[in-house]
Amino acid sequence: MEALVLCEIAAGRDDLREALLARIGRLGLHGRAKLNFVARDRNAPGNTIVAVGFPERAGAERFAAEVIGDGLALADVRLLAVEPTWQAEPLPLMFP
Repeated sequence: MEALVLCEIAAGRDDLREALLARIGRLGLHGRAKLNFVARDRNAPGNTIVAVGFPERAGAERFAAEVIGDGLALADVRLLAVEPTWQAEPLPLMFP
């Protein structure tokens, strides 16, 4: 099952953001992870959220533990299981 890791980096810690993105980039080169998005948290102004997708939960768990252990995400790290969902293509719905 796919998994998603959300890492929140406190405002003003661009050094941590760059280190985290570099680590994700290295994993991506080997096909072990994919950067999903980088966003600013509107509820905690200045904090950055980095979402990383993994093909397997074990890889996501390992990454989350390493990030916490290395102190790269000082605000929060969350591990989410991605559930498959069904979605109809829009054209068949528009033109039955």
